[in-house]
Amino acid sequence: MKDLFGREIRGLRISLTQRCNLNCVYCHHEGESAARSEMTADEVIRILGVAKTVGVRRVKYTGGEPLLREDLAEIVRRTLELEMDDVAITTNGSLLAKQAQALAGAGLKRMNISLPSINPCVYSSLTKGEIKDTFRGIALAKSLGMEIKINVVIMKGINESEVDELIDYSKGVGCSLQLIELEDLNLDRGFFNDHHIDLGSLEQRLASKADQIEERLGMNGRRRYIFGDSLMVEVVRATNNPHFCMGCTRLRITSDGKLKPCLMRSDNLVDVLGPIRQGAPDSYLRLLFEKAIARRSPYYVGPSLQ
Repeated sequence: MKDLFGREIRGLRISLTQRCNLNCVYCHHEGESAARSEMTADEVIRILGVAKTVGVRRVKYTGGEPLLREDLAEIVRRTLELEMDDVAITTNGSLLAKQAQALAGAGLKRMNISLPSINPCVYSSLTKGEIKDTFRGIALAKSLGMEIKINVVIMKGINESEVDELIDYSKGVGCSLQLIELEDLNLDRGFFNDHHIDLGSLEQRLASKADQIEERLGMNGRRRYIFGDSLMVEVVRATNNPHFCMGCTRLRITSDGKLKPCLMRSDNLVDVLGPIRQGAPDSYLRLLFEKAIARRSPYYVGPSLQ
């Protein structure tokens, strides 16, 4: 199914909880404010069954910290039974060493791990956590055959000088690397102004050093910078980027069960969990998906849409 701007809906990003064991200063909380409830595993799977009818084939579970859900492995297993093309999670990785085996047993093969710095002191100041826990989780997940992408939000004056070290680390542990622009969402305005940096010059530097460059047509036209035969680096530049918005094929679900057409907006949500708990049939839930899709519009608008 396509929205009013011709963007096909192929992916669903589902926040399973707003709880987190860390306190990252750069976190946008998936665009959510405080949630009052969480979906059960049965409710998540039912929503996914309806999502398939509108074309969703890719699912990513996030939070908060999804590893705080004791039923995460069950949710992953049941999602894979729906025969989705891709199932992944986004995690801070600090709890991964305890759960990687269960997730691998459930069939999970891919995850994104947030790692804002490889300097233990900087990491602790940003997250209030211990980097050794995340390193341990990455090592175990890789030993189980997991495909891992390291997510790094780049912040001026904090970690922008670590890019080369992050590249070396990612290559050494066999992970790909994703460098992400800081977004002005659920952040202290002063923090954003002080630490936001446009990543255009970083992309130019990567392009000058990469052995090969690929364009991911299905992912906002995002480029992959390939180093040697093993390391892929991507750059996510969403802020004030109409091209990024026009390539968006993702719908979101908040941890309290609301369809969220755009990460950056909370004024156009469509409640799906409430109707489920009131006994609504799947045919009605599909109408709610159609309503949410009709509400999708690019947040950053280019000249052709003005």
